[in-house]
Amino acid sequence: MTSGRDKLIDNPLSPKWGIATSGLDAAELKFLHARLKPVSFAPRQHLFFENMPATDIYVIRQGRVRLYQARPDGQEFSYGIFFNGTILNLAAFVLDRPCVLSGEALETVTAAAMSRADFRACLDMSPRFQHNVMQLLAILALDSIGKNVPMALDSADMRLGRTLLDLAKPERGWDSHMQGDGGRLVARVSQEELGRLTGVSRNWVGRTLAAFERAGLITRTRGALSIPDPQKMRSFIEAETAGGS
Repeated sequence: MTSGRDKLIDNPLSPKWGIATSGLDAAELKFLHARLKPVSFAPRQHLFFENMPATDIYVIRQGRVRLYQARPDGQEFSYGIFFNGTILNLAAFVLDRPCVLSGEALETVTAAAMSRADFRACLDMSPRFQHNVMQLLAILALDSIGKNVPMALDSADMRLGRTLLDLAKPERGWDSHMQGDGGRLVARVSQEELGRLTGVSRNWVGRTLAAFERAGLITRTRGALSIPDPQKMRSFIEAETAGGS
């Protein structure tokens, strides 16, 4: 079964710049990179908003971005949290339609932006790049089908568990998840922010975090929260999923 972290953060089905540039030669890569404009965003700043024109695509270079959709009642449905290498806004950009989701920087984010004119120039320049973009759009469709329905049915405590996994950084450094599955740290995130990301109240987050702590899923210190055993949290989410199916 797919884990919370696999579903939402660094998803292998997420549109990755590495897929977009796969098989391109040095001249083609140089042509693409020359048309990427460096941009940066402060924490809580938006890259784009739902229903605004999709004038650019963004490739995240550093930092994490939350994609979400606002509901008519004012609540926000978090679609996912994404980081390095992810291409944002691709489908709406290619179809020349308004943005379907809003993109918010969770921390300082550096990225590269490409305009529609430059994107079309890249497509005209490289048939291989055209093929890669078609592959990415197919991946986006599969990702949407495979993720959105289960997430919509998740209980609130499952959403909170997934969100904590998505926000958590490996305590031994960003690359430690490649070498093992040690503890992860969620630093400087308030209960109010967790409620906003999960779509529940601050008081509910406080009660549920206390329950998670009693169950050994998390430990809390001043200003930070740790997941000592990420697999235990994933197993909890999987058990909740099985119990609700």
